[in-house]
Amino acid sequence: MRIKKSYFVLVLILVLIMFLFYLFFKPVEITENTDNLIIENNVVDLNSLTLRQKIAQMIIVRGDSEDIGFTKLNIGGIFLDRQNSKYDYEELIKKYQDNSKLKLLISTDLEGAWTPFKEKRLRFPYFSEIKTSQEAYEIGLEHRDFLKKVGFNLNFAPVAEYSDDVYGGRAFTGTDQEIKDKLESYIKGLQENVMGTCKHYPGKGMIKNLHYIRDTQTISKEDLELFELCINNNISAIMIGHQISEGELDSNGKPGTVSKNVIDSLEDFQGLIIADEINMQALKSFYYLNKVELYVDLINAGNEVILDFDLNSKEVYKLILNIEKEVEKGKIDENKIDENVREILLSKGYEIV
Repeated sequence: MRIKKSYFVLVLILVLIMFLFYLFFKPVEITENTDNLIIENNVVDLNSLTLRQKIAQMIIVRGDSEDIGFTKLNIGGIFLDRQNSKYDYEELIKKYQDNSKLKLLISTDLEGAWTPFKEKRLRFPYFSEIKTSQEAYEIGLEHRDFLKKVGFNLNFAPVAEYSDDVYGGRAFTGTDQEIKDKLESYIKGLQENVMGTCKHYPGKGMIKNLHYIRDTQTISKEDLELFELCINNNISAIMIGHQISEGELDSNGKPGTVSKNVIDSLEDFQGLIIADEINMQALKSFYYLNKVELYVDLINAGNEVILDFDLNSKEVYKLILNIEKEVEKGKIDENKIDENVREILLSKGYEIV
């Protein structure tokens, strides 16, 4: 009798475990579409977007493994850096854009020490190899022409920092003035056709490898001057870094991406505020497995675009549903999301009503 009772309890426990597993890990089917969006003559009716679609507009995902499900969600953009050839990029970008009712931000990291193009003949100089401001301008033009032809419209470059101790090549070299001249010249070349991004605000984001560890840096006036130069040259976006900052700009013990104090210092900047990829340990280690809480803090701190490269379309959908609940609870101001989406759509060349 005891054996039967023990067996019954064991079966009951197994059934309970399987049920809980199903609740937490059951497949999510994307039931969304973008038929509701009202776009006429390049004018977008912002009120025609659902809250879920507005949240999706704020996210850039990695799309190297083709996942057209992203476009059903009205995702804001796609990041690509793992294709084998220029042709592969062109074909994949065309598929994404053709399936998206709103234009996508198609982004990559063409920024010196590393290139997203595996063809050897497509190698561009490291930024550290660029000797003059004129050469920086010419490289900016080359990047612009190449990215535009392939289908990219957003480049996460240039690095607006004085040194690159992690990769060795992403930052311009020379005297402080020479670095400023090269930075300015590169921006002028790139941004004739492609949006540029100065990173990693507020500076010193590549002293340690933030993909793996946390880091705290003392920010100087000279660090901030590089970003002032970017803004004065009409850079399209500024990427916020995950470094904790002290000195001229204090992040109050938080990574810059979740520090309102850091992002509020850019309140006069008219371009996009982009959070660096959020799965890096310098940020992720503060949140463990609570990505929803992380998104709440990212949005409330003032980020308009969030880079999240570890999710497929079904995982993004589940995340969006959870963020929607946080908005409904009042933990995120929906008006702030509207403001962010307005800026994103303007950057894509739309007019808003």
